[in-house]
Amino acid sequence: MSFPVSNQSEEIDLYHAMQDFLIHLKAAGRSSSTISCYLHDLELLMRTIGNMRLSRITDRHLEKAVICLREFSINGAVRTSISLNRIKSAYRSFFKWAFESGRVPRNAAARLYLAKTKSRPTIPITMKEIISLLDTIRISDDPLARRDEALFAVYAFTGIRRSEALALRIKDYDRVSSTLFLWRTKGGSNRMQPVPLQLAEILAKYIRRIERDFKAGDYSPLFFGRHPEKPLSARQAQVRFEKWKNFSGIRKDLTIHSFRAGFATLLYEATGDILLVSHAMGHVDIQTTKRYINNNMYGVRQAIEKIFSQIVV
Repeated sequence: MSFPVSNQSEEIDLYHAMQDFLIHLKAAGRSSSTISCYLHDLELLMRTIGNMRLSRITDRHLEKAVICLREFSINGAVRTSISLNRIKSAYRSFFKWAFESGRVPRNAAARLYLAKTKSRPTIPITMKEIISLLDTIRISDDPLARRDEALFAVYAFTGIRRSEALALRIKDYDRVSSTLFLWRTKGGSNRMQPVPLQLAEILAKYIRRIERDFKAGDYSPLFFGRHPEKPLSARQAQVRFEKWKNFSGIRKDLTIHSFRAGFATLLYEATGDILLVSHAMGHVDIQTTKRYINNNMYGVRQAIEKIFSQIVV
């Protein structure tokens, strides 16, 4: 991916500022999918208000653009508040960067507030469903069953994000210490994730097999797609999950993100320690962790049962 660099000695327009911003995101280590999302949302802005000089864009321009995007239908359906919040967040990040980098004298998006929304919580997968899913894959004669077993076991037993798992290379798994090195995380900083014994055994067998059958090396993707040298895409992973979900008979409304929610729920049930769960999930803010476990009544029930256990009825 290559971007032209603007001449900051001249007053910059929206298009060239966008190109500089994309360079900034790439240098900051943001993923290609994240950069594409920012580009899409900023292109929507340029289509709405035109390629104006950046310094002439006001909060009124942005508010009118948001109203226009809200009323503009997509295949007959209007944009939701959640979708609009994502777009506004992109504008807030862009204009904050433009202001802080000296490209504009003021932040036009400073008063572009997000709408209050209540997002639908992710349904956590249960231990019974994890076992059913992995057993279904294990007994299958599908040629990609071993890869899929390892992939979905990683999701279930570590709780890492879909993108973090798909970015893994063989060298990122330390077979001695049984840890995964996550070098492409949401926040941009790398971290280590411990691997339980059951997953270590699955990964050991799987890695030996792809090293033997596909001549995979240290820098080969741990989870390959159509070609052994290229990683599995998010769309390909989703297609495989839908297949095994249907074969195993687990709930149809589960998603790949349900593994992450299930991991958080199971870990909290086992420990009751939200700080530990937050650390294991790689969250910077504990409030984010609470969204995964705030509907979990396990701890409340345990406490109530203990209080009233001596009462005979």
